[in-house]
Amino acid sequence: MHLCDGNKLSIAAPAGGFVKDEPCLVGALLVVPSFSAEEGVVVSCVTRGLFDGPIKAGDNPMFDCSPAYFDGVEFTKTLPTEVDAVIQPIGVFVDGGVLLTGGLITEIKTA
Repeated sequence: MHLCDGNKLSIAAPAGGFVKDEPCLVGALLVVPSFSAEEGVVVSCVTRGLFDGPIKAGDNPMFDCSPAYFDGVEFTKTLPTEVDAVIQPIGVFVDGGVLLTGGLITEIKTA
């Protein structure tokens, strides 16, 4: 049975909570919460769409549909090497921002 298109989901804030409009990895899904909330509070979050940041300082992407990665706090054009960073593309740089594709995260670099 189809429940919804999956572009917006209600998700309980993880440890550390949510900060409005800041991308956050929750389990295997990258979401952008619609408002700030403490751990456990259910928030409406977006899983897909075009976002204008945050883009890693100094990256200067070309916005030519090249892969976008998530380093745990911001979008980057460089494959992250930090521990607990997502090392698969989460979308593409296009039209002045990052187009999130809503895919599940399957590759996270761990120590």
